[in-house]
Amino acid sequence: MTMALGLCLRFCILLWHFVLLLRVALPGSAPLKCGLGSKLCDDGSECIRFSHVCDGEADCGDSSDEKDCDVGCGKDQFQCAHGKKCIDLGQVCDGQPHCQDYSDEQQCSEAGKGCAHQCKDKSRCLPKTFLCDGESDCVDGSDEDNCVDMEAKQQENGASLPPLPSAPENPVHSPSLPAPIKCSLGAKPCHDGTDCVLYSHICDGELDCKDGSDEDECSTTCQTTQFQCAHGKKCIEKEQVCDGVSQCQDRSDELECGKRSEGCVHQCDDQSRCLPKSFLCDGERDCLDGGDEANCEDKQECSISEFSCASGQCVAESMRCDGHPDCWDHSDEKSCTRPSVCATKHCPLSMECLIPEWVCDGDKDCRDGTDEKDCPVSPLKCGEFQWTCSSRTRCIPKSWHCDGRKDCDDGSDEMECDAATCPPNLFQCGSQECLALEQVCNGMTNCADGSDEGGACLSRCTEQDFARCSHMCHSTPQGTRCHCTPGFMLAEDGDTCVDIDECAAVNECADSLLRMCSHLCVNTPGSFQCQCPPGYVLQADGRHCKITGEPLMLSSVQTDLILFGLRSGSLDVLPSTAKKAILSLDYDWREQKVFWASLDSESIRWSSLDQKTKGTLIKGVRADSVAVDWLGRNLYWIDGVKSEIVAVRLNTATAKAPDYSVILDEDMDQPRSLTLLPQKGLMFWTEIGNVAKIERAGMDGSARRELVNTSLGWPGGIAVDTMCNRVYWTDERLKAIGSANLDGEDIQILQMKETTNPFSLAVFNDLLYWSDAKRRVLQVAQKGTGRNYQILLKRPKQPFDVKIIHSLLQMGAENPCEKTHCSHLCVLAPGFKAVCKCPSGLLLEEDGFTCSKLKNSAFLLMLSPSTVTRIYLQARHAAVELKQWPEHQALPLYNVNEATMLDYSLREQALLLTDTGTTSLGLFKLQDGNLSPRGQLLKLLGGTITAMALDWLTLNVYWSSTKQPRLQVTSFDGAHTAVLVKEAVGTLESLAVHPPSSKVCFVNLVQQGNAGPRAAVECANMDGSKRGALWQDGVRPTSLLFANDGGEIFWAETSSSTICSIRLDGSGYKEFKVGSGLAAIAFSDDVLLWMTNNNDKTKLWYRDGQQEKQMWFEVSTAVVGLKAYSKSGQTGTNRCAVNNGNCQHLCLAVPWSRTCRCGHDHVALNTTHCAPARGCPAGSRLCLDGLLCRPGDKFCNGHADCPDHSDENCVHLKAGWRDKASPATKPPGSPPPAPRPEAPTIAAGADDDQRRSLEARTCRDTVCSGNGDCVDPSGRTGCTCALGYSGPACEDHVLKSLSGPVVYGVAGLVVGLLMLTAVLGIVIKRRRSGNASQASHVMKETGMTVLEKEAERVPTTQPPPPDTTVAEEVGSPLDQC
Repeated sequence: MTMALGLCLRFCILLWHFVLLLRVALPGSAPLKCGLGSKLCDDGSECIRFSHVCDGEADCGDSSDEKDCDVGCGKDQFQCAHGKKCIDLGQVCDGQPHCQDYSDEQQCSEAGKGCAHQCKDKSRCLPKTFLCDGESDCVDGSDEDNCVDMEAKQQENGASLPPLPSAPENPVHSPSLPAPIKCSLGAKPCHDGTDCVLYSHICDGELDCKDGSDEDECSTTCQTTQFQCAHGKKCIEKEQVCDGVSQCQDRSDELECGKRSEGCVHQCDDQSRCLPKSFLCDGERDCLDGGDEANCEDKQECSISEFSCASGQCVAESMRCDGHPDCWDHSDEKSCTRPSVCATKHCPLSMECLIPEWVCDGDKDCRDGTDEKDCPVSPLKCGEFQWTCSSRTRCIPKSWHCDGRKDCDDGSDEMECDAATCPPNLFQCGSQECLALEQVCNGMTNCADGSDEGGACLSRCTEQDFARCSHMCHSTPQGTRCHCTPGFMLAEDGDTCVDIDECAAVNECADSLLRMCSHLCVNTPGSFQCQCPPGYVLQADGRHCKITGEPLMLSSVQTDLILFGLRSGSLDVLPSTAKKAILSLDYDWREQKVFWASLDSESIRWSSLDQKTKGTLIKGVRADSVAVDWLGRNLYWIDGVKSEIVAVRLNTATAKAPDYSVILDEDMDQPRSLTLLPQKGLMFWTEIGNVAKIERAGMDGSARRELVNTSLGWPGGIAVDTMCNRVYWTDERLKAIGSANLDGEDIQILQMKETTNPFSLAVFNDLLYWSDAKRRVLQVAQKGTGRNYQILLKRPKQPFDVKIIHSLLQMGAENPCEKTHCSHLCVLAPGFKAVCKCPSGLLLEEDGFTCSKLKNSAFLLMLSPSTVTRIYLQARHAAVELKQWPEHQALPLYNVNEATMLDYSLREQALLLTDTGTTSLGLFKLQDGNLSPRGQLLKLLGGTITAMALDWLTLNVYWSSTKQPRLQVTSFDGAHTAVLVKEAVGTLESLAVHPPSSKVCFVNLVQQGNAGPRAAVECANMDGSKRGALWQDGVRPTSLLFANDGGEIFWAETSSSTICSIRLDGSGYKEFKVGSGLAAIAFSDDVLLWMTNNNDKTKLWYRDGQQEKQMWFEVSTAVVGLKAYSKSGQTGTNRCAVNNGNCQHLCLAVPWSRTCRCGHDHVALNTTHCAPARGCPAGSRLCLDGLLCRPGDKFCNGHADCPDHSDENCVHLKAGWRDKASPATKPPGSPPPAPRPEAPTIAAGADDDQRRSLEARTCRDTVCSGNGDCVDPSGRTGCTCALGYSGPACEDHVLKSLSGPVVYGVAGLVVGLLMLTAVLGIVIKRRRSGNASQASHVMKETGMTVLEKEAERVPTTQPPPPDTTVAEEVGSPLDQC
């Protein structure tokens, strides 16, 4: 029963849509089938309701509804006041109107209270207010008799009556002729008061009133802005001509409209429509008479480079006999002289090429059908966004459940669904059917539950009901109710009818079957009109628009660029030089070029659409996704390795990598795909890093925001639907296609069997196109529902990117960059603005248009957890109060989990970085604008570094940690660490060093019992001596830094958002309030900068000689560190600057001198050299706290054995991280230091003599520089130097101390020997000149070749390189996980 009721309900809904379709269909259409309660006109052009037959008005164009009508009524009949319609007297005043003018139900009051006048026919009794009111309420007109006498009598009594409306000169009160009547909404009474005519029939050239008054006072000519109908005098606005809806009764406003269509070549439908050439023989019926698809047997002409299919297609000649059918009729694979070469296998009988992914995929690929035979049945498992049919035989998208259409074989998707609401002009049964009002309370049960009968059906509409109802009144089981004609609905008052806005009733981008119009919908009173944007033609159904010109689908299929005609089915191949897969492409309609990037080349190349030329746009770049800004004339791409979006101009000359400009490079986590919306200055991209998301920003990088961060698995390809302002994306992990509006709202997920492996997608009109690289197909379906699915192209190679080409997709906007004269690159921005951008190494000047070289090299380094951002201070002059990053360079941090602190050496271009995630101190080298990791200077276990500063002269690193709360220093190579300050230390939270003044300052946070922590700013010499407190009233000071001269120290007091400073002698304390959220400060070249963090916003401020407090920019990035660097800030020297102060381990500066310190497990041999400490047993080492010894094999074994965990202070630096020469540490002319010898290992079980021998060798190599033996007089290790060496550590060669004469004598002897040798050499050379020179020449030419050949002979375990002529197949990113 429930199913039957559901079927009835769906039938009613479809009937309603059908009626609406009839109302907007173009006149002159083919004969129609009429719905329930309607009758077909004789000419078959339209349907009218039975209630309009013989009602005195010609509703059919041929007036057939008024033919064969009775002229007069019988004695037992009543004649309606308007027209010729006769009804039975029993139907008068029965509560149900049968006359169109409701005259059979007017003034039906029964005699009773308030009755003042009984009509002569005794059928009505009227109240006093109805008498002499100028309107005949009785059929016999008796209520208006003797009105003059009544007026005179009232005047005699001093009363007055309101003026009576003018009445016809000869009012007729005969019962056989209707008296003057009231006209319904949309109608006007004739002058004689006997008839009503619709306003649309006034001045239409036809007499509708008997007295002809509907054609009186009509203009003979129309205004200049109007069109005059051919028949009669009616004028309509010119905008209504050829709009697909007839306003003239003769339809002359819709005739010969084809003449106004651009590209008109074919007229049809009685010359009412004219179609462009692209509409002919395209497989779609555009004319009602089908003339556009007639005589299509003649095949289209193909070019000389194309093969003409028997089915009429044109395909590239290169596809002929390639083993795969490209013609619809497979004619390109017939009559082949040689068998096709397939990479996999053939169909067993029909011999087409067949790949494993096509076997049992539900699509017949072999003509013999063998690929779909004996297929295994896999268990059904529906996805998160699917609905399972009760039969468990199919999964359907959730949006298909209860949508009124059966998709499951058992119909279960439409069972137990919520009841649909009937249209306003229909009655809804309790059993949910929809009925016409004529079927309600008519004595016949039409609802399944009988709810249309009984109840208050006997209640009849009264004159008060008709007076209050603006359209109709009907009896219902619930009592009398007002109802409206189609196109209207009841207002909240239940009496008034208001227009239904059919255009707003359904979302403009909803299912095309539910939308009233495919493109533009214009609401009209009681109806609507469909219109088309420029470049489209309204189709014969009056609802759908069709684009002129054939759209093309552009796709990269492995290494090929393929063009597919979406109407003609033509196939062309563009020239390409790719050897590996082309993963991304886009096109520029203006220049007729396709831009693409492949895996085998670090460049972006192009091919012309006319297949004649090709070239390279830019070299030396990596592009994972390209996107053409056809409006601003730029090309954008994603560099996935650098995690940045960059752009370059679309010029003809080949550009190089430095010519591009970085648009976005902050906080990007594996961006994958990019698309642009130039009309709005927006770009969208997907990210597949730790958190999958879809982001949006202006095409200048501004106004960045997360668009979608839910309902995502692995978002890949992305596209924008410009018609509906939605963004679509593929999701390979969810096996679905998602969409949202441009604000990230209204997220919809389309998940069906055909979206198993979506790679890329494109949207055009109502259709969604996507590629499946695994199944090797290009597919299409309706974008909103996924219905009408179809495979467009299926080839053995993998398809990747897909775009739709049509001129209208890249037209219709003015380029704001044409009026903006940028020196380098102009990009679009939201709000239809233009912004100038500069290449790397240049900065935008204050004029906002010109890029120039750096005038001031001072820069900021801002640290976020995964990125270091470099910003030159000069850029602050270009713009302030920015809501985005200024001109900058983002440096991604690879293999860093959570960066917290940084420091930098300008001379070495070395960046030190603490990583809380890995509890390490990492070293990076900044080269060519990139940060390359050089290893870990320190790797801790079970503790984090709390403070760190770099001595930029010696590269020693000062630091402290939670497990080692001391001031410690480690050499640049990580080999030696010494403890400088350990007494009265709580937690060190900030460090600053100033090598020229030999000072180090730190924040010492000491817990004071219940009083909480006390923070002091303390300073000392760089060796830890002369320690003293400068400020002891701090609460949470941080971000310590020195003034350039080293005489003043600054810090940020975060508890009060105050910047404080004091001189190193304790004088001159100052404060500067900066507002809330103070986080860090920096100082450079007399510019004070500070950073605030509030409400997830990071703001950077500055103070200089011109500005007291100025905000520079604001970003949403979580910035955790801030430092400023300049040449003036790292200028100066001390006694450790040259040759490490001659110290063997650590050189620590003090004012006017230096201190040589040994590593914690060594002792000073003298003032410069160190020897291993003997405080621990043999084979053991001392912990950094100096208290305990642990076996050597316990160090750096991944387990903490020292209480302070110092046994796990491990070094993992790459060899050669520093430059081979450093002017500060190695002065010109100094020899490179000898490599440090490896300590010999002592084998297990060695005897005492062997152990002593090895210890002696170790001491000789480490203490005596390998040039002497260790001695131990008085318990202190010393050296006995070998012949020719001297010094405490045998470091000086004896030749250095010889006197001048000896040196000169030895030098003279050497020169003499050299001269004698030279003379002998010349003689020998002349004797061998006959053949030796030739042999020498051959050896020089072939030396490198021989080495290369020798290298080739060395066996290798690496696989041979693949053939570069064979394209690699690309797997899914998920397959690589």
